[in-house]
Amino acid sequence: MERACIVVGVDGSAAARQAVHWAAGLGPVLGAEVVAVHAVGLLEDLHDATEEPAAWRAHVLDRVTYTWCAGLAEAACPHRVVLRDGPPVDVLLAVARDEHADLLVVGSRGVGAAEPAQALGSTSLHVLQTARCPVLVVPEPPPGEPEPAPAGLRRVLVGVDRSAPSLAALDLAADLAESAGGSLCVLEVFEYVPPFPLGPSSARTSEAEERAIARTRGLVEAHARAIRDRGVGVQVIVRSGDPAPTLLVVADDVDADVVVVGTRGRGDPAQPLIGSVARAVVNRIRRPTLVVPAAAGTVRLPHAGDAPGRSGGVTAGRGAAPARGRGCGG
Repeated sequence: MERACIVVGVDGSAAARQAVHWAAGLGPVLGAEVVAVHAVGLLEDLHDATEEPAAWRAHVLDRVTYTWCAGLAEAACPHRVVLRDGPPVDVLLAVARDEHADLLVVGSRGVGAAEPAQALGSTSLHVLQTARCPVLVVPEPPPGEPEPAPAGLRRVLVGVDRSAPSLAALDLAADLAESAGGSLCVLEVFEYVPPFPLGPSSARTSEAEERAIARTRGLVEAHARAIRDRGVGVQVIVRSGDPAPTLLVVADDVDADVVVVGTRGRGDPAQPLIGSVARAVVNRIRRPTLVVPAAAGTVRLPHAGDAPGRSGGVTAGRGAAPARGRGCGG
């Protein structure tokens, strides 16, 4: 079996530095090689016109390798650094495709982002809209606060609605929790509509809602049993309400290290690339969020024990490695 691959975008921003830390932490967990990618166009303003292009490129490589990606070397994680010319979105997606990436990791906002009205920058949003493999979006630290150290994966929270994309997200979340030795929280949120919405609330209405919650819990538990059989601790949570805000509240309640969502769910037929719930969660949450696109179909994360022995290193090139015929790179 070929070694798994994690592609991470780097640009020197605070969020990208956190993305590198998370990629370095996940590499050993998944037995993966990390490919750190920088779109060279971002540094055009630093280019001294009198400097030879080859020398300038070598300086860029040094900066990316020994400053921005120092966490990869410190983690003794097998890795490479790739410089490629072009817009960041195009470069990230092309390398993820060429490397048959199992996972793409990006910071929520890059160095070129304007003052955020929302957490998600344009590059990250466009990657989420078009990627064909799972994307982990890592937030930048709050203004004025030091960069937090990446947490372990003690608790993974996944939102489901039992649609095909959300069940794919559930499988991926279970793989992540199992590989990291953590536990899994499975949340389903549904909107309860009482039979007589214009009438006053009553004990009968409350009982009907409780029955709906119990029925939903039973359906989710059917999926949880198979995960428990793998030795993963699973907590099932069912809530009534608006999915995105409820998921944010539950993420705080359980202190989730990573939140996993699929796109698209049942309510998003008009948004084929990234659903409204997934977009709202990534925009507002301050926790790393793993988004599983519907276009990826059923994808599974490998285990560290599945990886072949192979030494790491740092290389650079304008192109990508030859295709390896595996993974979910589309």
